[in-house]
Formats: sequence, C-alpha cells, structure tokens
Amino acid sequence: MSRGGFAGKTLLIDLTKNEIKQEPLDFDLAEQFIGGLGLTLKLAYDHITPGTDALAPENVIVLGAGPLVGTDIPSTSRVFAVSKLPSSGTIGWCGAGSVNFGCELKNAGFDHIIIKGKAAYPVYLKISDNTVEVCDAKHLWGLGVTETCQEIWKDSDHQSGIISIGPAGEKQVSFSMAFINRIATLGRGGLGAVFGSKNLKAVVVAGNQGIAVADRKTYKELNKTFSQQIKDYPYLKEWQKMGMLKSFPVIPKELHQRLIKRHVACVSCPFGCKDIVEIPDGKFKGQVVCSSSIINLFTPNIYGIGDYDESIRLVSVLDKLGLDAFEFFGVMNYAKALGEQGIISVDDISPAIQFESLSSLETWAGKISRREGLGDVLADGFKGILAVFGEEAKQYAPALIKGMHPYAGPGSALPWSLFGTMELGQVLDPRGPHVGSGGSPTYFAKRPLDVFYKHLNRMGVPQDAIDRIIIDKNDSDEHDKKLKVGTLLKYSHGWFSILGSMGICARAQVNRFYDANICARFYEAVTGIKTDLLQLRERVDRVWTLYRQMNLRENFKRNIHESLPEQWFKNGGFSEYVSEQPLSKSDAEEMMEDYYEEWGWDRQTGVPTQEGLEKLGLSEH
Repeated sequence: MSRGGFAGKTLLIDLTKNEIKQEPLDFDLAEQFIGGLGLTLKLAYDHITPGTDALAPENVIVLGAGPLVGTDIPSTSRVFAVSKLPSSGTIGWCGAGSVNFGCELKNAGFDHIIIKGKAAYPVYLKISDNTVEVCDAKHLWGLGVTETCQEIWKDSDHQSGIISIGPAGEKQVSFSMAFINRIATLGRGGLGAVFGSKNLKAVVVAGNQGIAVADRKTYKELNKTFSQQIKDYPYLKEWQKMGMLKSFPVIPKELHQRLIKRHVACVSCPFGCKDIVEIPDGKFKGQVVCSSSIINLFTPNIYGIGDYDESIRLVSVLDKLGLDAFEFFGVMNYAKALGEQGIISVDDISPAIQFESLSSLETWAGKISRREGLGDVLADGFKGILAVFGEEAKQYAPALIKGMHPYAGPGSALPWSLFGTMELGQVLDPRGPHVGSGGSPTYFAKRPLDVFYKHLNRMGVPQDAIDRIIIDKNDSDEHDKKLKVGTLLKYSHGWFSILGSMGICARAQVNRFYDANICARFYEAVTGIKTDLLQLRERVDRVWTLYRQMNLRENFKRNIHESLPEQWFKNGGFSEYVSEQPLSKSDAEEMMEDYYEEWGWDRQTGVPTQEGLEKLGLSEH
C-alpha cells in the first residue's frame, strides 16, 4: 500500500541566522507518534533545549498538522503549536480549528514547521508551494490582528492561511495569543509572546499540491458512510444555525439572529461554529466582529459589562490586541482587589478599574499591551504581580494553576461546580488551564452514569478500564456507584490525543460522531500505516507519556506544578460529580494518584517507570 496523508517534509527556520532548510519527514517517527499533535510534541522534545527560557531566542515553536488534514473527511482541519510557554513556564500544546491554515500548509508541501532564533527586525514567513521567504514586517508591526491579516491578504493569494499576533504579542505580554485568519484563537499560555520574542509577526501559507490517500477505495467507502451519518443527524440544521450556542445558550435566540452576519467553517467542517456578527443598533451600530464563537463575545457580561454591544466591542478590542480575554479579566480583577487593599497605590490605578465601564477596561487593555505604567506589571500576568507585590499580595490571589487562571471553578469565569475531567485536567495537563473537553461525558453536564458506557466505548476505553472507572456497588442505586474521575481522565487525554494527532476537531458537535475504531480505520486508509485499535492505543500512550517526560525534563514536579488551589475546597467550592457532596482536597489528591496509576506512572510522584518507558520505546527519553 502506498504512503498517504503526509505532505512529506519538515521546514526548519533559524531566524537569527536567516537560514531555511527543508528536510524529509521521518516516516518512522510519524508512525510511532501518529502525526499532528503527537509528532509536533516529539519534534519539540528533540529541538527544545532543557531549561530554555520561554522568551529566549533558543526557544522553539513547532507547528504541525495531522495526516487527515487536507482530506475531505469531516472537520479535519486541526493544527497545533508546541513551545515553552511564558505564563505556565511549561512546554505545552496550543490547538485550534485552523480555518484553512492546516490545509494550506499541507498543500504547500509541509507537515511541520520548526522555528527558532530571533530576527534582527520584524518579519513574517511566507510559504507557498515549497517556496519559503522571510519577509520584512516592519509595516505590519503595531497593527492589530485583523489589520495584519487584511494587509497580508492584499499582497498575496487571499486564500492564504495566516497565523498572526497583535501588539500584545509584540510586547511579549505573557497572556497574549496568536490568531488564525483573525478568527480562530491559538495559544492560551502566551504563544503570542513567544512569536513577539522572535520578532515574528505572522506565518503565511498557501499551496496547491494536494494530499495523497493510500487506499482510495476504502477511504471513499468510509467517508461516504461517515458523512451520511452526519447528514442524517436530526440536530444538524440546528447546530448549523446556532453554532456553539446550541451547547451554551448564553443569549436568547432572538438576539443571536439579530447579531449573526454569517457562520465561518473550517475546511471540511459541516457545521461552522465560528461567527461573524454585526452590531445592529446602539453607539457601535454597524461594527463587524469576528470570533471563534459568538459565546466568547459575552464573556465581559460575566464580569459586569451590562450592554451586549459593549461586551462585543470589548472582546473585539482584546482580540485586536491579541490578549487572552479570560486571563485579562482575571488579572484585572486581582489588580482591583489589591488596589482596594492598599497593596497597589491608588495613584498607580488610573483610570480606576471598573468592570461596568467599557472605557476603563479598554484603557487598561491598551496600557497592558503597551506595557505602560502599572500595565507593565500586569502584562506579566499573575506571576508578574506576585513577583512585584510579594507575600502581602499572595493572600488575595484567586485560584491559580501553573500561574494561570482556571476556566472553571470557584472565582473563575465559568460557574460550574461539579468536579470532572476538565476540572482535574486543568491541573494534570502540563500546559495548564484550557477548555479541551477530550470527549469526556463530565464536560459541563450532569449525566447519569449509565450513559457513560457508550461514551467510554466510543473513546476506545478497554472493558477492564471501564470497570475501574465506574465502580458498581449496587446496580439499582445511582448513588451506590462511584466515578473515578482520575482514572477516566487518563482516557480523556488519550482520546484528545487521538483526535489531535490525526487533525480532527474536538468540539462537541463533531467529536460525537467519531469513535476510536473509525479513527483507526480512517488513519490506515489515508496513510497506509497498519493500525488497529490496540496499535492506536499504544501510540497514544507513547504520545502523552513523552509529553510528560519533556516537562519532567524541565524540572516539572507534582508538589509545584500540579498543586491543587486551596480555594477549590473552601465553602462554595467544588462538589463530587456523582454525590454532589463537597469535594475535599484529599479526594482530589486521590484522583490525581488514580490518574498516575492508570498511566502506569509512580502513584506518588507521577514519574513514568523505567519499565513503562521501555515498553513504549521511550527508555532514552
């Protein structure tokens, strides 16, 4: 069977030396680590020198797209970046539905890009059908994310995929992000700052080479049947109409219909969950805003902005600057609290931080992005604030994980109290807090345990593990059953790794149609690499264990990097998923140890055993 799925080359760029190299893809490594997320992690492991500072020229950015990206298998557009990240200080993945970036990268002839060094002046990378240029970006420096894309599209094929940063990334704000085609977010944890530290404004890709498929007959049969299942889904039209509001109805349907201008779908996606809205009235009437989901545009309402048009306006400003909205609000809330306690001088907080005031928050977003006054301290996030204001400030800090603000939990943006795999995963994923669901049935939902079996089988969890995840004490009573969240999280991370390594979107409306068996069959048909479910599980275990190892190599420790926030276990904290009784810290620590044990790592330290490493072919890592 012929080789398919992979473009077949890796691009290496040293910005300091202005060197560009193209190397053949190592197909043995591709097979061992699946591709996409898995191979991106492996390349990062090979190229990041242990102990490198996140913002040093020696740090590396690895971009990669999986072997299904560029095919017409539904929703296969996912791309990943892996780098040492400034907010967490760990090596972490950043993932996004890439609109067309991943497809264009593959069609330009590359599966991965490895970027190191620092350019002498602002530059962007232009990649087109095996031709690679380092272009002057001085005319783009200082522009917002949207303006950057518009300027680049003027001078190139408008179908180009673009990863770009805004002014916050240029100033190396620790919670700055990169954006894809101005609409998809990439890089919670500070990927934008890593781009800025390299004087790298954007990466632009376009190509026309196409992607080969190894077994065309099987591929067509599988894809036809699979696509028909999606077409027959009774809620397809509703998902297409409502986007992510179908899962998170944060605004009335009537307001959604007034706002929505059009949905944007990534290449091969049948749903289209990204949104372009137009404010229909008020002082911002006519303003058009792009978002990875309309629900993000209403984050400011959680913190006190009352009017929907002001909420949309504020998020558009944060996106233009390239700031992570969740971290921005967390940092501002903390700064306000420290001002009220007199720890930050009132003279330094000008204007006053007022969450109900659009003007106040817009001004502070600008001050942070310019590193102006107190904004220079806030630009370094919670770590920067604690470094400047010390122990006195520590007692007023919110729950933090790896120096970042969790999405869910007491005092966080998302008011969810049941402790499931996302909540524990914020601690146990080396990258820190994120919203990747991994397909877990605990994700922002309270479901009876009886429905878990279908989910777990779909994720490829073996039966003996299912028996460890759901403990049946008495079949007739739900409350006599126990859910071992830590054990489940091992398989949620595995499922996420399958999807990410192949290039499949993990969002719920797509994820629900995939199962581990169909993933293995698609992978084999596209690549020609023999892959059954057992082989897929082994490769996934290799991927996540290497991810663990690369952070242990950075002196990653359980008691520091995986410490549980005390705020989670006070009054009004988390509750246990099944019983809904208050969760204790010892309960959560036991879940962490269950997670380590299910991976075959040391139960107390989370360090993989030598025997386990040898079994996965990682004994030298």
